[in-house]
Amino acid sequence: MGIVIDAFAHVMPKSFCELLLKAYPTLELKELSTFTYFGDMEKRIRVLDKYKIDKQVLTLARPTIWMGMPAKLASKMTPFANDAVAEVAGKYPGRFIPVGTLPVPSEEYLPEFDRCMNELGMAGIQIVSNINGKPLDDPAFKPFFARANATKTPIWIHPQLQKGWSQQYLLDKIFGWPFDTTIAMARLVFSGIMEEFPNLNIVVHHMGGMVPYFSERIKGFHGSSYMPRGNFIPLKKDPLVYFRRFYGDSVLNGAVHAFECGYKFFGPRHSVFATDYPFGPKEGVDWTAGALRQMRAIDIPQKEKELILSGNLMRIIKKR
Repeated sequence: MGIVIDAFAHVMPKSFCELLLKAYPTLELKELSTFTYFGDMEKRIRVLDKYKIDKQVLTLARPTIWMGMPAKLASKMTPFANDAVAEVAGKYPGRFIPVGTLPVPSEEYLPEFDRCMNELGMAGIQIVSNINGKPLDDPAFKPFFARANATKTPIWIHPQLQKGWSQQYLLDKIFGWPFDTTIAMARLVFSGIMEEFPNLNIVVHHMGGMVPYFSERIKGFHGSSYMPRGNFIPLKKDPLVYFRRFYGDSVLNGAVHAFECGYKFFGPRHSVFATDYPFGPKEGVDWTAGALRQMRAIDIPQKEKELILSGNLMRIIKKR
């Protein structure tokens, strides 16, 4: 089957968790801190070995810990977070691929961007789909995308919660997160960010949320004369061309039909295998098994499976 790389997994190093609990003890962080296996790397390796996953991308869990954090504190805590992720990855050479995190993708954070990539040797940068309600196409974030484009640095976008989403029945996380990913992608496309910066390589969670399912609806509304209030700016290409430049990950929790839909939209060169480990039932084991089940079930050529399992991710990392 070739090399298997989990392109979007999460970690909460114990050292950073303890530090942040003292500085900004939110309910989200307190809940996360009870799940000690998020920082248990020996247990993680046993799971990877059991399911024959060769490498795993480590992104800091979870984006909600930054919500509402004072700007000065976020700026202060970010280097500690990235140091901790790089440190745990470094203890197991060749097994983990560390990715830095910027809670705010603004010009202020560009020195930390550079430090992650040049000093810590990280593979890319994780950002969230909205920053305290501010969309990613806000002018304040353009320098970040310009830097990522110029350096061909891969970006991981994790959805972020918004105020007003119902927490009852966890509707904010079940449906709110994929929805916010969809909005983030749409704003990057319709604002012209994806067109202006052709070297952006962006991995999106949950196979791009609603985008594959509603692709024709996107095309039908963009630039439509019967909806003049859309205020669409002219794009040189069909908007779906830009949407297909994102890399949709396979975090669909074992849903084969959903994976097939995503694969048909993003294609074999813009789909990546991922598990969301260690989130999910049985401390992440169920969703890991489900992601592999999706790969076995989908009827595509073996060469395409190899691209999804590792080839696509390695290609965008090596572009740097």
